[in-house]
Amino acid sequence: MEYVQGLVDEGDPAALSRALLLPGSGWWDDGLGVMAVLRGLPEDRRLGLARSFAGHLTPEWIGTDAGKRAPVLLAAVSRGFAQRSWCDAWEALLRDKADRLWSCGTEDDLWTCAHALLDAGRQPHDEVVGLLRRSALEGSWPRECVEPVLGRLRGPVLNPGDRWADRVLAELPVLGGPWHALVEHALRAPAGRPARSWDRRALALTDPLGPGRVRDAVIPWLDLAAEGGGRDDGAYDPYNLPALMGLVRLLPLLPPCPGSVRVLGTLVERPPLRTSLTGAAVRALARLPHDLGRPELHRLSSRVGHKLTRRQIHEALEP
Repeated sequence: MEYVQGLVDEGDPAALSRALLLPGSGWWDDGLGVMAVLRGLPEDRRLGLARSFAGHLTPEWIGTDAGKRAPVLLAAVSRGFAQRSWCDAWEALLRDKADRLWSCGTEDDLWTCAHALLDAGRQPHDEVVGLLRRSALEGSWPRECVEPVLGRLRGPVLNPGDRWADRVLAELPVLGGPWHALVEHALRAPAGRPARSWDRRALALTDPLGPGRVRDAVIPWLDLAAEGGGRDDGAYDPYNLPALMGLVRLLPLLPPCPGSVRVLGTLVERPPLRTSLTGAAVRALARLPHDLGRPELHRLSSRVGHKLTRRQIHEALEP
């Protein structure tokens, strides 16, 4: 970082470009700091660097260190004059990452290229949006890196990748805008026990749609969720999980039916990994009107082996 800052201070664009493009300069380990320095340069200096970096996007540089670094460096200096071909290169880089990675905790080129793409007025693909959201939640990226990107994303209401979320995303365009608002409200479900204000807003959103109709749509979504999430080990997307818990909390507010009891029990018993969703499903069973969930809780109490879940079930069964 000090080496790069020294070259910036010297004002020699050719030396700076060579140092950034060629291997061995050692700046890559402090990529975010270097990108911030480049992004803050005056436009005339950024234009000169951009011409050098863009010259390394040609086929003869593919596979070389300089060819790999060039699009990222170009992204850092391109604000205000990005070209379509550069945006295509950033989009391809981001799509490749989204195809390979569940989340990204070390490769800061993810944020640099996404930032540049947004500066150029282009939105990342939905799968890239999912990668960015997951990386922000699961990584330890600084706020100044994450917020300028996440705050401008106009991606889907849920991340694609979890089977249940893919089903919701496929159905929402047909269901219509009010359903989109309902899923957004589910995303804002409070942690722990539901707040009355959240319940009141949920009821206000479901009433115009028909509470029974909402219930009949939500149950198949939760059936898919019981099979686990989109990560290799069955974990749920951390961005989607609050919405899933919100839908679980919504069920006791809707007209009860055997399907509600069944799917809540399945969410306690079947998912490959235990999450906070398990406790939410236990509490939802306890909140079903007319004690309709108690027989299922009794059944689960003799079948579930996880100590915390068993304790939650016993607490839910207490008078």
